Amino acid sequence: VPGGGAAAGCALAHAAALGSMVIAFSRGKKTFEAHESLLADTEERFQSTRIEALRLADADALGFQALAALWPLAEDDPTRIEQWPTAVTAAIEPPRDLVNLAHETTSLLLPLVGRSSRMLRSDLAIAARFASLAADAAAWNVRMNLDAFRALPGRAEDANQMESTISRLLEESRQITDRIDRACLEDQRTPISEA
Repeated sequence: VPGGGAAAGCALAHAAALGSMVIAFSRGKKTFEAHESLLADTEERFQSTRIEALRLADADALGFQALAALWPLAEDDPTRIEQWPTAVTAAIEPPRDLVNLAHETTSLLLPLVGRSSRMLRSDLAIAARFASLAADAAAWNVRMNLDAFRALPGRAEDANQMESTISRLLEESRQITDRIDRACLEDQRTPISEA
């Protein structure tokens, strides 16, 4: 059953698709020929991001399904005891990976400011918003399973590290998205970051 995790993956795929559109309308233009290598490399990354985001959306749905099948069982049920660690891990890894991929996507969008067609700056800003939304949505799914993951034998430190990393990536994604928003609103014609 697809839910918030699938929505996060789909939002990220939309972000990458919009980023690809911005690049498609910028490549081959004399104005941006100095940035052709950046545009080509970023387009390749966006293509793989779309595929991976949708794969993670499916993985999230499957992870949720496996975990949901165990919830009704008593905590001392042998099936639940045996399958619980794998199910919890399978439920938390896809959204964790989505947060990472969404952060990477916002980071890839930032250098496009001033290096892509200003006529598509709204699409660039929307792509960043979609990526940031995907990170936020996926983080909710991480948080929902974090206590169960932390309670697994030997996973407390991993859970603490994951929680810290997720918080940092969310904050960085929001800051990057805000920078892109401001630059696009101001019709920034020069790059605001290193390539």
